[in-house]
Amino acid sequence: MATRDSMDDDQQREVARNSTVGILWALIGAGAATACFWLGRGYLDKSQAILLYLPLVIAVSVRFGFIPAVFGSVLCFSCWNFFFLPPYKTLIVDNPRDWLSLIVFLIAAITTARLASQARLQAETARARELETLALYQASETLSAEIDASRLLPAIAERVVTVCETTRCVIMRRSASGVLTSVATVSELALSAGEVDLIRQMCQIACERDQVIGFGSSASLWSKALEETASSQSPGVCVPLRVENALVGALHVGPRLNGRAFSNRDQRLILALANHAAVVIARQTLADEASQANALREADTLKDALLSMVTHELRTPLAAIKAASSGLRQRHAVWPEAARDEAIATIDVEADRLTTLVSNLLDLSRLEAGSWNPSKDWCDLTEIVGTSLDRLPEKDALRIQVTIEDELPLIKADYVQLALVVTNLLENAVKYSPAETPIELRMCRGRNDFTFNGHHENTISPSGIEVDVRDYGEGIPPGEEDDIFTRFYRSPRHANSSIHGTGLGLALCRAIIEAHGGHIRVSNAPAGEPSGAVFSFTLPME
Repeated sequence: MATRDSMDDDQQREVARNSTVGILWALIGAGAATACFWLGRGYLDKSQAILLYLPLVIAVSVRFGFIPAVFGSVLCFSCWNFFFLPPYKTLIVDNPRDWLSLIVFLIAAITTARLASQARLQAETARARELETLALYQASETLSAEIDASRLLPAIAERVVTVCETTRCVIMRRSASGVLTSVATVSELALSAGEVDLIRQMCQIACERDQVIGFGSSASLWSKALEETASSQSPGVCVPLRVENALVGALHVGPRLNGRAFSNRDQRLILALANHAAVVIARQTLADEASQANALREADTLKDALLSMVTHELRTPLAAIKAASSGLRQRHAVWPEAARDEAIATIDVEADRLTTLVSNLLDLSRLEAGSWNPSKDWCDLTEIVGTSLDRLPEKDALRIQVTIEDELPLIKADYVQLALVVTNLLENAVKYSPAETPIELRMCRGRNDFTFNGHHENTISPSGIEVDVRDYGEGIPPGEEDDIFTRFYRSPRHANSSIHGTGLGLALCRAIIEAHGGHIRVSNAPAGEPSGAVFSFTLPME
C-alpha cells in the first residue's frame, strides 16, 4: 500500500498543493451544503441531514486526498451539531443518542476518506508506473527492432529528454584507451564546445569513480567534481555505462526544465535507459570486432588467392621469357631468322602479359584504397574507343565491329580509366571467343531505339549512356553472372584450359564503373541468336 513515506518529492509537493486547495473546497462545500440544508430544515429530520453531508466528504477525499477529507469531516460534524441539533447554534449536545450519531458519522467519514484517498494515491502510482513501463517498453522495442547504434542511441537520448523533461541528454562511448567520445546528443539548446568539454569531464569523473553522481546522497559529490573542472554550472546527472565487467561509456542527463530534483520515477527511468544504452554500445563494439575479424579473414583469403595466382600466372610467362632469352644467349648456336624472331616475339608478348598483370593489381589496389579517384572531364566516347583499339594487337583490332549512335553527347568521366575498362572488356571478349568470330561494340543513349547486329532493341538505361561488348563464345554459365566480377575469380570451366587469366580485369572494370556512379553487368545472348556473352556498362549523363 502506498504511503507518504514511499512518495518522492514531486508527489509530496503535489499532495501539499492539493491539500490547501482541498481545504478551501471543503469550506465552500460545507458552507453551501449547510445553507441548502438550513433552507430545507422543515422537511428534513436531523438524522437525514447528517447523511447528506457524507457525499461531500467522499467527494473531497476522492479529489483532494485524506487531509482535506478529515478537515471536511470535522467541519461537517460541527455544522450539523451547530445548526441541526438542539440546543441550536451551540456545540452542546443534550441527547446522548445524538452523541452516538455524531461519533458514528465522524468515524464513518474519516474511514471513508482514508479509503478513498488511498485508492486515489494507488491510482496515481499505477499511472506513474504505467508511464514508466511504457517508456521502457518502447525503448526495448526500439532496441529489438533496430540494429544500427547510430540510430538507437539518439532514440534512447530522446526518450530520456522527453520522459524526464530534461534540458539535454548526451551519450558517450569509451574507447579502449579510456577516451570518451560523444555518440548521441539531444538538447533543447545547441551545446557549445566548452559545454561539451565540461560534460565530457563530468562523465570522466563518474567513470573513474564508477559511481552514479547526481542522485540523492551522491549529489554532494558534485561539489568536488565541480572544483576539479572549475565550473559552477548545474551538472545534472552522470551515469557510468557498464556491461558485465566492462565500462563502455557514460550517460549525461542535464537539469530538469522546471529546475526541480529528479523524482524516484525519473531516477529509475534514467538508470534503466542507461542500461539500454550500455547494451547498445556493447553490441556495437562486438559487431565492430566481428567486422574486423571478418576483414582479417577476407584479407587472409585474398592473400592466399594472390599467392596462388602469382605462383600460377607468373610462372608461365617467366618460364617462357627465361627459355627464349637463354636460347638467344647461346653464342655457338645457329639460330634461323624465323626462330630468332619468334623467340624475341615470345619475350615481348610474355613481358606485356606480366606488365598487364602487375598494372591490374596496382590499379585495383589503388581504387579500393581510394587513392585513384576518377579525375572527371568532358570526354568523347569515340576517342576512347579509338584509344582502346590502338592498344590491341592488329589482328585482334580487326575483329572489332564498332557501332556508335549518331550525335552521341560528351560524357564527364576519367578518360584514362574508361579507356582501361573498354580495353579490358575487348581483350576479355577476344580471349574467350573463337578467332574467326567478330566482336561487336556499340554505344548509345538510354531509351533510344537502336539496331545492334541486325536486331532492333531499346536500351535499359533511361538517363545514361550504355556501352555493350558482345562476343560469340560459349557464354556465361548460369549463376556466375556476378561472380566473374569478383577478384581472382575464374570459372571452373576454364580451370584447366589453355586460356590464361588472373580474374582481375573484370573486377577492375566494376570498381572503375561504380566509382563513376555507373553499373556494369553481363548476360548471355538473347534466345534465338548465336551463343555468346554481352558485357554492358551504363554511365550517368550530367
